[in-house]
Parts: sequence; C-alpha cells; structure tokens
Amino acid sequence: MAVRAGNIAVSARAASGPHVDIAALEDARAWDTYVARWPDATLYHLFGWKTVAEEAYGLRAPFLVARDEPGGAIRGILPLIRVPRPFTQYLTTGLFGAYGRLLADDDDYAFALIAAAIARIDKGDARHLHLKLLGNAPAGLRLDRKDIWVTAKLDLGVDGEALWQSLPRKQRWAIRHAGKAGLEAAHGPEELDGFYEVLSENMHRKGAPIYGKAFFRSVLRSLAPRASVITLRPRHGGRAVSGAFVASYGGTMYVPFASSRADHFKQRVNHLLFWEVMRRAHSVGCRTLDFGSSLRESSVLDFKREWRPEIEPIQSYVYAAPNTRYQLDPRESGVAHTIVGAWRRVPRRVARILGPALCRWIA
Repeated sequence: MAVRAGNIAVSARAASGPHVDIAALEDARAWDTYVARWPDATLYHLFGWKTVAEEAYGLRAPFLVARDEPGGAIRGILPLIRVPRPFTQYLTTGLFGAYGRLLADDDDYAFALIAAAIARIDKGDARHLHLKLLGNAPAGLRLDRKDIWVTAKLDLGVDGEALWQSLPRKQRWAIRHAGKAGLEAAHGPEELDGFYEVLSENMHRKGAPIYGKAFFRSVLRSLAPRASVITLRPRHGGRAVSGAFVASYGGTMYVPFASSRADHFKQRVNHLLFWEVMRRAHSVGCRTLDFGSSLRESSVLDFKREWRPEIEPIQSYVYAAPNTRYQLDPRESGVAHTIVGAWRRVPRRVARILGPALCRWIA
C-alpha cells in the first residue's frame, strides 16, 4: 500500500534494514513497472523525468530505490533531482510543478528512502531537501512542513455530452464565446513551436524565465507517446493564440503548462483551450483532468476553481542543513519580486536565450 497520512509507524526492522541505492538506467523498466502497480501514482513518478533533468538541464538525478538486498526487487521509490542554485543547492522530488505520493511497500521502506535522502544533505550533497508530496511524509523524521501549493482535479466522466452539461453555465458561455472568434484546435508534437511562442510571450510578460524549448522536446521524447501539445489557431491561418502541454497517465490527463496571449484574454481563449484539453482527454481514454499545481489563493487557482474541481493539497516537507535559509513561496521573497521586475525589462530575444540557464536553478 502507498504511504498515507496518519498511518506511519517506524518499525524495529533488523539492522540490515531496507537497502537503498541510486537507480541505474537499466532499472528504468522495473521502476516504471513498479509505479504502474499503484492506482494513485502520478505522471511525475515516471523514470523518464530523470532523462529530462539530465538531458535538458544537465542536472544530476539520483533516483532512489529501496530493496531487500542489492539487486533485489524494487520495494519503494523516491525520485530526486539536484538543483545547483548558487549558494543554496537543493534536492527535490521533481522538476517545476511535479508532485506525487511516496510509493513504498510498507512504512519501513518509506522511512528508509527519505532517511537516505536526508543523509545526502548531511553529507553536503546539497543544502536542503524539498519533498513535494500528496499525503504526509513518514513520522519520526526531522522535517518542516509547508502548505503552499495545491492541485485541482476534475472528474470528466465517460461521456462528452454529459461532461458539457455538468460544466457551470459561466464556463459553457465562455467556451461558446471563444468559439465565435474563429479558432480551431490542433494537437500533436508538431504544435510545440506555436505553443512555445505563446508561453514565451506570456512568461516574459509575467517576469518569469522561460524553460527552454530543449526541455519540452526532451519531455516529448522521454514520455512518448503519452505527451503532446494542443494549440488554438485562427481557422484561416495565423499564429497560435493559446496552447497547452499535456500528458496522460493512469487515466488522468495532466496539464503542467498552459498559456494564452494576453491580447486574446477577452475572447475567453483559456476556457476554450481547457475544453479542448478535456475533449482530447476523453479521446485517449482519460477520465480525470489534473489542472496542475497552483499557489494557494492565487489568480491561477481562482480560474481553475471555476470548473468546480476537487482541490488536493500538495505538502512540502523540508529538511535543511544547519544554518541554511530557504524560501519556498515566491510571494514571500523580496529577491523574487526584484527579479520579476527586472526580467520584464529584459528584451524578449535576450530573455529567451538566458531563461533556460536560470530555470536550471529554480526547478
């Protein structure tokens, strides 16, 4: 069973205990087979993210596996990525908005995995550890808990017409309104360039560095065929005005990245985009839409709440080396506010070149 809130107890396993080591490339298939056993595993548990981190940003990704003995069957997993931020290097359980339950056969394996991650901090591999979990971390470990992010999940049902009727009236009106703007949807990896143009423009407007096209190409390769791109374009040709990067896993369609051009907001293109995402989800057999992570009490979350999804907290657990200061919530960081203001003034052409280098420090 997966480790969940309130049922953690550290048992008196023999001193030999679970064996924890770093997964090798030849463990990829066994890793994903293990993940597939869990009905509540997420897209972000997959081994492909190790390849993405290493390939797109040159990061070290010491994905941890728990076994009964070296080379034995996998009994638990913990994906880790080392982010080399200057002066505050840290380990985290996924790139950007990743999250998921801690997957382990029992409490001992769960405890051993996080203890092994903590040991890497104590040995100086990084300054702090950031676990982004659905559900609670094992008890008995010196972890600080922060409640900053949530995810929103919508039940799509099995019938497109029933889904349409279940949407709030405001959402149906907005989708119809956007449809009158003469836009049509396209999907497939070949839509990456159009999506990236939209995302790049919007992130620069918000003062955030762009992830880099190499990152998205790596995700498309590493998670193929489950990852794709959806865009909205004028029917008679022209540039994309809205787009989403999507990926399906375990009957859920995930939307880790979505964006629209600001000059089309009044046309309600965001609503039409997510309706097309829902239609695409149905077409590939998904019955749940995961809108992705959002900061609590943010305008982005307000938009997602309009669809009446279930809100699930993403727990942040942190272990820090002595005398280490860390900042998780960007809204509380004066440095972050300064960078946002400065980044908006950087020419877009320059921002697109420098952005990926900065993103390897903020995963």
